[in-house]
Amino acid sequence: MSMDLSFAATWAPIVISVVSLIVTVFSSHRSYRLDKSDKEQNAELRRIQKQLSELQLQKAREDAAAKSSSKVEARHVLVGLKKHHIRISNVGGTVVTDVTTACDGGPYFYNQDKEPFERLEPGESFDQTVFFADGSPSKFTVTTRWRDADGEEHSRDNIITW
Repeated sequence: MSMDLSFAATWAPIVISVVSLIVTVFSSHRSYRLDKSDKEQNAELRRIQKQLSELQLQKAREDAAAKSSSKVEARHVLVGLKKHHIRISNVGGTVVTDVTTACDGGPYFYNQDKEPFERLEPGESFDQTVFFADGSPSKFTVTTRWRDADGEEHSRDNIITW
């Protein structure tokens, strides 16, 4: 038994040291892999954050451009069962003046009694009455013309369907 004790006393520290060394190597290797993975994830996160910042900046620029641009649209509005209107709307971000419309020829009557519309604020609109005859095409073009805040003339072709 004394031999077993001396054997255990001799080899126990060596076995414990070897096991400790193995655990230390495993822990160090695992820590290195986790640190490497963490650095890769942080790099990916920084790349995504940079991309998000660029997209937010681009959106802010587009919003600022939309607020400073002018745009007038025309669309069909059905009132009741048989009354038709063309709604002329300022969908831009600035005040427009001298708004007029022109309609391509066809078997319909387009009443332009409110033109030229002197001033149209952003989000405002006005309606023009249109009467369709039998055989009128269900698709036609209305051209809107206007002046922006700088006095520059603009136009837009709007395809109307009813």
